[in-house]
Amino acid sequence: METLPAELRVLIAKELPTRDICRLQQTCKAFYDLIEDNSELWREHLRRQCGTDVLWSSFSGFTASELRRACTGILRFKHRYRRGGHPKPPTPRLLPYNSEHDDLQHQQRQESDNPYPDISATFLVPGGRFLITVDKKWLRVWDLGPPGSLSEPCEVVRYELNCADTTPEIADVIVADKDTVHLLIQEYYPQPTLPQSFGIDRSEYNFGHGSTFTLLHRLEIRLPGKGPHSVRELGRLCVLHSRGSEICATQDGPIVAFGVGERVLIWGASDSLGTSWVASATRTSQSTAGQDVFCHQGYAFVVDSHGLQGFELAGITHRPVGNGLVDLQYGGPDIGNIPPPLQWTHQQTFEDTFRPGASDFMLHKPVADEGPLSYDIRHPRLEIDATQRDFVSYAYVRFCFCFRPDSPSASSLLPTKRYRTATQPCDTPHLHFALDEGVGGYIWYYCTPRPAEHGSTIYVSILEDDPDFPEPAGSVVEGLGDFSEMFPHSTQVVLNISVCPLSGRVAVLWAREYEKDRVVEIFELYDSSPTT
Repeated sequence: METLPAELRVLIAKELPTRDICRLQQTCKAFYDLIEDNSELWREHLRRQCGTDVLWSSFSGFTASELRRACTGILRFKHRYRRGGHPKPPTPRLLPYNSEHDDLQHQQRQESDNPYPDISATFLVPGGRFLITVDKKWLRVWDLGPPGSLSEPCEVVRYELNCADTTPEIADVIVADKDTVHLLIQEYYPQPTLPQSFGIDRSEYNFGHGSTFTLLHRLEIRLPGKGPHSVRELGRLCVLHSRGSEICATQDGPIVAFGVGERVLIWGASDSLGTSWVASATRTSQSTAGQDVFCHQGYAFVVDSHGLQGFELAGITHRPVGNGLVDLQYGGPDIGNIPPPLQWTHQQTFEDTFRPGASDFMLHKPVADEGPLSYDIRHPRLEIDATQRDFVSYAYVRFCFCFRPDSPSASSLLPTKRYRTATQPCDTPHLHFALDEGVGGYIWYYCTPRPAEHGSTIYVSILEDDPDFPEPAGSVVEGLGDFSEMFPHSTQVVLNISVCPLSGRVAVLWAREYEKDRVVEIFELYDSSPTT
């Protein structure tokens, strides 16, 4: 291969997996020099590795060394956590405080070690360079710098939110294109009258004892590699629904799909109320415990303990949003017309459980545009130990859903594995993330009964699968991968965590002092790790 022209050797190297490129580089000095500083090779390889689900502008202006570091990030992540070791956690960074645009009262509330105690939600944008934070008043975007950078985070966007003085949450985030992110914020508002800024007359709705509002804001965040960053509102929706009906949401282009208790709501979001529209349907399944929703190949799917229901997005008869409020209270009529759902069930899988269903769904995001997709369901079972005493054992069942929109009846929903978790330090994972082909990982939070005294611990487990040779349906894999302790904390409670193996970044939102004081810590996993 050494006799080949350099251009041809580079073309061959571009087709190799990352690990093989690194091995080829170590064979001789000629290959080392050819590969090490070749920005074109590493940029092309990183582009293929990222696909369309990573914000490509995160890598704008990177040197060859920084591009190589990003390409090999997943290898370092697996090396760090696959063996169930306990690597020393790196020193965290905090967000800096900038008082330029904040009022005096807000400045006076700042603690020296926590400049933003009111942050209620965070999200590390795929790519690892940009961090989104949300509080009652502000949406902020922070530039954390290239992978391995330990410089102070820099605020690049500040956008004033039109919130109702509640605690806003991030309901969904998607990468829309190479430099654009679509963000969906929701806030629960239990008061009987909306703030005046929403412009909705009290007489236009029927708020009863069992009613509550959920306010939804859809925003577009542009983060180009060159030029100004910006935020604009893509639409706002107010949903009046029965108290206790939690809302799950997902975005797909201009469409937002919601699971609201026993309803599915489709919203054509627009920054103009005249073109924004909604449609709703009542689902046939009565189960709403732990439900989730996703869009896939022209359908909106709602998953619950009984199975999947798919609603075709084409052919929907909808109505304009009008004043921006949608009334979905129990017993209210459906809005517009959504075609009858297609259904797939979990019944045969869970017929041996001592409970009528399952819960705690984890979709493997991002959901693919086509082809099979996976999700996990927490499955409780009644078992008997050596002393003949009954106890509850938990496992996760992974389902593979192969949907065929050209022939829906030929689609399949099959269980592929059952992962036992009863003997692990935690029994419920909170986040599933992909690493590369056939490899995934889970994040687990463990909080002691007295977090104020003992605090929380974050664990990582990595599990390798071979997608070409799935285990027989219902087979048991003892242990959900090896557990590695990611970050322990003596006094704080985990509220949210975002992970980007490419960059080696982790952003954690902790609660202190009974959740009244919240702090964001940013960790660089590879700052003290050996280079792969």
